[in-house]
Amino acid sequence: MRATFHIFYNGESCKDVGLSVISRPTIPVPEREYDTIKVEGRDGELHRDKKTYKDIEIPISFNFVSKTPDVWAQDLRKVKKWLYSGKDNRLILSDDPEYYYKVKKAVMSDTERTAKRKGKFEIVFTCESYMYRVDGQDEKEIGEYLYNPYMKSQPVYKIYGNGEITLEVNGNQVTAEVTEQLNIDTKLEICYNAANEISNAALTGKYEGLYLQERDNNFKYTEGFKVVLVPNWREL
Repeated sequence: MRATFHIFYNGESCKDVGLSVISRPTIPVPEREYDTIKVEGRDGELHRDKKTYKDIEIPISFNFVSKTPDVWAQDLRKVKKWLYSGKDNRLILSDDPEYYYKVKKAVMSDTERTAKRKGKFEIVFTCESYMYRVDGQDEKEIGEYLYNPYMKSQPVYKIYGNGEITLEVNGNQVTAEVTEQLNIDTKLEICYNAANEISNAALTGKYEGLYLQERDNNFKYTEGFKVVLVPNWREL
């Protein structure tokens, strides 16, 4: 029997709160961003590639069924609690479970009550343009080489040891002062220790230089340290 399409969000299936997806959503193609420049005396416009993508919106329509008519409002509150709990911003589609979307905002429409126990509404998920691989959250201890089969990504580095380390990624160098552990988040451009205390002053160099490029990536770092990374594999 074919499995019913559903979604996972905030760590739970929509089915766990009495929801069924009316139809699988159409996922929009991310739009590349450009600066438009008008040059006087020249036909048309110039477009400067910003090498970034706009957010996407994924609208999903749901049917809702409460246990009994007299607990309609109570069961609907459970849906809203699930949606806005903030436990996990990953949106996973059941027929593509190896990938997830990073949700920035979720907006629920008013609920249309179609019967005593039934209703329907829409949730619009505003997401980053990229799809991220679930296994891209697995830590990898790095040596001298790592192959990236996906698109350029923004990893999190975790450095263990004490003292000053020089880390080189694809010829780009940074230096960092480490006291037991230092985490470098290249997407958020922050450093923090094991207690999640911000420690940006510990790093000298550019976060962008630590990105994982498509295909081949080469590393060098000071002996006596352990370096692992969370690759954050991603695609469009």
